[in-house]
Amino acid sequence: MTAQRIDIDDMISWVFRIAQKKWHISPSDCANLFKKYGLFTYIEECYDLLHLSSYESVVSDLEDILRSNGITING
Repeated sequence: MTAQRIDIDDMISWVFRIAQKKWHISPSDCANLFKKYGLFTYIEECYDLLHLSSYESVVSDLEDILRSNGITING
């Protein structure tokens, strides 16, 4: 496993946990949202830019993606 892969996985873990707590949803519901709307892939593909921002900023980006897909998140 490369150092960058470890960094990406670390970001995914932190962002997932922050989103789950902020959105007041279970880990399984959060995982379903991440999978269904490609949020894991978004983090992986955009990591080079995202790692320059805070995790909270990344969660905000994810909320924008969900809103653009008609999903309203309470949090």
